[in-house]
Amino acid sequence: MKIDIFSTDRKYKTIYADPPWKEAGGGKIKRGADKHYPLMKTKDIMALPVKDLLHRDGCHLYLWTTNNFMLDAFEVVRAWGFEYITLITWKKDKIGLGQYFRGNTEHCIFATTAKRLPYKLTEDGKRCQGVTSFDAERTIHSRKPEEMRRMIEKVSYAPRLELFAREHTDGWDCWGNEV
Repeated sequence: MKIDIFSTDRKYKTIYADPPWKEAGGGKIKRGADKHYPLMKTKDIMALPVKDLLHRDGCHLYLWTTNNFMLDAFEVVRAWGFEYITLITWKKDKIGLGQYFRGNTEHCIFATTAKRLPYKLTEDGKRCQGVTSFDAERTIHSRKPEEMRRMIEKVSYAPRLELFAREHTDGWDCWGNEV
């Protein structure tokens, strides 16, 4: 379901976000994110009212970041009311853009609110766990692998919200200028 996060009363136990970081390319030809969609300054991402969306029992955050915006991403985590837990790395099958180093990884910060949700358990009482790295094919610009969404659904509770979504996914609320 597409929602207006500025007017909803819904609260979420899981938030998945892929902000349009204000990447600046090093060349004369536009080949980066700004070729595909409008970008945002970190201060504007931090100012989004995400704290208003957090479930009273706690919430998990999955925040994608590029290597260039890793430090900014940690600021966003704190501004949105979360504490860092770990970093999940997607190793892509093809290299991408870069200056000194050509990128073939992307990172997703996993964070929780101070009030933590209990661990999800399987039917036989074992903890549902993901992994901190995975290999997956790179497809169209900025599309994240389905492996990540499956891992989120395994580890984290509904209701779930995807911020900066580019398409609707069953079982998730979504917000973004492309849905």
